[in-house]
Amino acid sequence: MKLPRRTFLHLAAGTAALPIASPVAVFGQGAITPTGAIKIVERTNYYAKPGLAAEVLDTRRTASAVRLSIGLPAGEIFVKHPGGDGSEPDVAWQCTFADVAARDADLEARAASAEFESVRVRMRKLYARFERQVFAIASL
Repeated sequence: MKLPRRTFLHLAAGTAALPIASPVAVFGQGAITPTGAIKIVERTNYYAKPGLAAEVLDTRRTASAVRLSIGLPAGEIFVKHPGGDGSEPDVAWQCTFADVAARDADLEARAASAEFESVRVRMRKLYARFERQVFAIASL
């Protein structure tokens, strides 16, 4: 049986990840709970309304500049690559935090900033769909 490259890579990645999770966590109820000191990654995905991808990118850049002005890390901005399958967000932002407390402090600083809130209000008018994902970095 011959597998397409993408299917093979998905299967290989899934197989490689299996030893990380215990069978109880995978087959039981609840989420996998990391142990020890962990880093937290927050990622936001923006799916722009038709024709507004450039404005979403500009607004995300503004949000990162505001983050810097209030003492937060800028994070990283990603844009859709033409070689993708089309399911990717137009713009994504990601930031890594030393631990849960650092992310919580970041959330509080954003909530306290009127300037950051005004950027959020502007961004909400530009996207059709928004996703926020939070991950713990698993040890190898």
